[in-house]
Amino acid sequence: MGIFNKKTEKNEARPPKVEQVAKKPAAKKVAKKASVTKKTAKKKNDSSLEALAKAHEVLLGPLVTEKTAMLSDKNILVLRVATGANRVAIRNAINALYNVVPTKVNVMNVRGKRKRFGKTMGKRSDWKKAIITLPEGSHIDIFEGV
Repeated sequence: MGIFNKKTEKNEARPPKVEQVAKKPAAKKVAKKASVTKKTAKKKNDSSLEALAKAHEVLLGPLVTEKTAMLSDKNILVLRVATGANRVAIRNAINALYNVVPTKVNVMNVRGKRKRFGKTMGKRSDWKKAIITLPEGSHIDIFEGV
């Protein structure tokens, strides 16, 4: 019961909202608009950080084979990606990480091979591969540290 009494005391102490709006000077409204732009600027920075974090979740790493090394000369990247990623997410991740908009993104599911471990048969996990074609003149060197 004491909780309800406190709420009624607070409500009685407050003036109605209509009177508050009438008393506000115009200068405060301008200051409020300026604070809104600061908030949107913070949201843009936060969204770019979120985009980078999502990009690292989508792109798992390069697929390093002889064939992909030869394709890199033709501005084609081959990457392992998350199994839930689609073309749009992969394109946005490449754009966020490398500031390059891919011209083409091909995605394929790769089934895990069945392998024998002693007496028992096992299966490697399924994964997804993305073949990304970059525009002419742009190059991403993923074999630099390999």
